[in-house]
Amino acid sequence: MSTLYVVATPIGNLEDLTPRAARILGEVPVVAAESLARGKKLLSHLGLKGKRVISCREANRRRAAAQVVQALEEGHDVALISDAGTPGVSDPGVAVVQAVAASGHRLCPVAGPSALAASLSVAGLPGAPLVFLGFAPAKPGARKKLLERAASTGWTFALFEAPHRLAETAAGLVEVVGGERPVVMARELTKLHEEVVHTTCQELAELARSNQARGEITLVVAGGPSQEVEQEQAGQVGRLLAQGMQEGQPPSRLAKQVAQQTGQPREAVYRRLLELKQARPEQGSATRTEPVESSGAIKCDDDVLQCQLEVNNSLGLHARVAARIAETVQRYDCQVVLCKDGLEADGASVLSILALDAPLGSLITVQAKGKAARQALQALEGLFAGSFGEN
Repeated sequence: MSTLYVVATPIGNLEDLTPRAARILGEVPVVAAESLARGKKLLSHLGLKGKRVISCREANRRRAAAQVVQALEEGHDVALISDAGTPGVSDPGVAVVQAVAASGHRLCPVAGPSALAASLSVAGLPGAPLVFLGFAPAKPGARKKLLERAASTGWTFALFEAPHRLAETAAGLVEVVGGERPVVMARELTKLHEEVVHTTCQELAELARSNQARGEITLVVAGGPSQEVEQEQAGQVGRLLAQGMQEGQPPSRLAKQVAQQTGQPREAVYRRLLELKQARPEQGSATRTEPVESSGAIKCDDDVLQCQLEVNNSLGLHARVAARIAETVQRYDCQVVLCKDGLEADGASVLSILALDAPLGSLITVQAKGKAARQALQALEGLFAGSFGEN
């Protein structure tokens, strides 16, 4: 009975080829290679000549499997190699292994390099249980569905990705698991330009948009709550928010309180709060239309929209925070005034905002008048829900 040796080859550095792999490649008369060019280059590096090399690409995997089985039937041992790493892990070698197993010939793994194992070794994330996705689908819909299924387990999951699709996949991760989920990008492992980046999904998406990566990429994404736990947490967040809305608590303070009680990100809790406010207008809103007094910064001939926001930054309304507020206000066609302790500040002026004494925990009344007043207040609510300007 002949043997198919499934031989792991280097993923970059040729020194990673094991002595056993080199010996097997020297002994077998037939080699099935994912790429003829790369296969012959490796054999040449080992000083091996006169081997029969079978092309085993994705496009001809069934024909290649039949040729390998025929070689085994003729009494020849065969070595199966991929472009890099361990064959059968997200490559056409699966078809060859299946055919040989069905034919009754012996299968023998020759262990060695693996991009998946190498990436997990430097990820610093739980490696078990693990969901391995192989290469992510190119179509956005199929890719999103696969990511959702992996994320629903709550386990660490890993996938391969091509450089030109990294930005799309990273954006998909932000949508599915959230921007704060830890992720490790392992690129060009064991090669000259090897790179291992420990980051978040949001930061990875921004990096991929600004600078296209090169080379082979493996992503390892940290696990999170399972689908059942997420549903339970979402129900708890919804109940606490509904209760706080009925009590008339300010949106930013309510979001902060619920986030602390549930351990959920404050920004995510605030988004849920906005959804509840839109779905239940009869419950009232912290952003409302009502007449207000003004010392002149906004004329009160007509009604003015008003909301109350809490300062979440440890340094209060410092320069970076004031700049973000002014930048947000200037996007909208309206006048905005920040009020605290009888003082008013122009929401579009950094210097005016800095004139307010507003340390951490301060409540600020924000008034807006104009065509886009409601949109401006909603944007400011979203801004104050996070610790913007903290770093």
